Amino acid sequence: MKTMTFTAFVSAMALGASLAVAQTITPTRVGPVSQYGQLMTGKNSQGKGQIYGSCEGVKDGAEVQVRGMSLYWSLMDEALEFWSEEGVTSMVNDMKIQIVRAAMATGKEDWTKGKYIGYEVQPEAQTNFMKAVVEAAIKQDIYVIIDWHSHEANTQTQNAVKFFGEMAQKYGNYDNVIFEVFNEPQKVEWNVIKNYADAVVAEIRKYSDNLILVGTPEWDQYPNRAIGGEINDPKKNTAYTFHYYSGTHCISGMHPGNQYWTCEGEHAIEAMNAGLSVFVSEWGTTTADGKGGIAGDNDGWQNWMNENKLSWANWSASKIPEGSAAFSSGATKTSLQYSNSGNQVKGYLSSNPASYTKCPTGEQGQGQQGQQGQGQQGTASLLATPEFGLSISFAGKTLRVSAPQAATVEIFNTLGNKLLAVDHVRGDLSLAMLPVGRYMVRVRSGSASTMRAIAIK
Repeated sequence: MKTMTFTAFVSAMALGASLAVAQTITPTRVGPVSQYGQLMTGKNSQGKGQIYGSCEGVKDGAEVQVRGMSLYWSLMDEALEFWSEEGVTSMVNDMKIQIVRAAMATGKEDWTKGKYIGYEVQPEAQTNFMKAVVEAAIKQDIYVIIDWHSHEANTQTQNAVKFFGEMAQKYGNYDNVIFEVFNEPQKVEWNVIKNYADAVVAEIRKYSDNLILVGTPEWDQYPNRAIGGEINDPKKNTAYTFHYYSGTHCISGMHPGNQYWTCEGEHAIEAMNAGLSVFVSEWGTTTADGKGGIAGDNDGWQNWMNENKLSWANWSASKIPEGSAAFSSGATKTSLQYSNSGNQVKGYLSSNPASYTKCPTGEQGQGQQGQQGQGQQGTASLLATPEFGLSISFAGKTLRVSAPQAATVEIFNTLGNKLLAVDHVRGDLSLAMLPVGRYMVRVRSGSASTMRAIAIK
């Protein structure tokens, strides 16, 4: 017979109440998220900042690079058509994207005479646009960036904290989700960006330990300015964004024709060599204004990102009338037709895997603390060997306890909060009441105790 402590009963009832209204989204395929797990920051053996996945953990050779598309501002029909389950599915099937970025307008932007306005004026509509993309990405088992697409987010702290709190609470248990809290700061000092980001990160961390991206000064050209002044993140899972447009920016050395300007790519490498993880959340094949045709050394930039295992999202998955748009005017959300830029980007994406292998449930890699001694706690480092006849296994949504006497099972979320405790367990215990996400299980029987991480899919 299993009995619950009174405190755990109350916790379980509260959890059950939330589950009654929560929606569990189930992937329809095995994609990159099932293979790599949660994305997380870490350092390689030379101290270089990289991105890893929770499946294999932080170790040389296990760096994760995912590549895909960024949606255009959520302000025009030519963009919003692709902010949909059909649009995301078409890009997965036709372009092999592994990640989609949802660039949500955040202020009073109004390009359609009141039809679509940014979050400050139309918070419900903009939030619904975001939800459609996030849920489509989860179904397709790809990563999704929830992007606060602002150039002045530091003046929008209250709205950003509210929005990201809601998003983290609703979707923060899905490995798919990445939070980008500041798109492109303009000429803003790093300490101003940091103060804003610290407030938003603190809110996200109440609900989720997922990867967070923070913009860097001058339109994400200077991730190196964060060196020594990193974001206050208790989970140590924050990366710094770098943006480039091949017709405007250069990879290494000095700018052509100006011996006093260092190429933007050098700033990203400096940040990585200092141990910061960098994420290219936006890049384009044209000049930085998005106009004109394909320009600059696009192949060189691709080689650079591949060599440095930098994840990226191309601007933009839209059919707006500018050169950087990936789709031509005749494209629809169910029938993609490509611009010159889109054809080139589709070619780069063609080397993405055609299929993925699911990481064994509950057997994820050692995570950030396991090898490098920093960052958030991983999973395999918490797997315990059987002690004094006590062992546990997990499959599907069932925990199996083998013990010489009845055990107590405690379930914790990734923030370390105890969700419930069940006494007198021996044999199988269903955890079907828990939503999709990652948890820690501690089992105690007499003087023996064991703990392990589990993932409910």
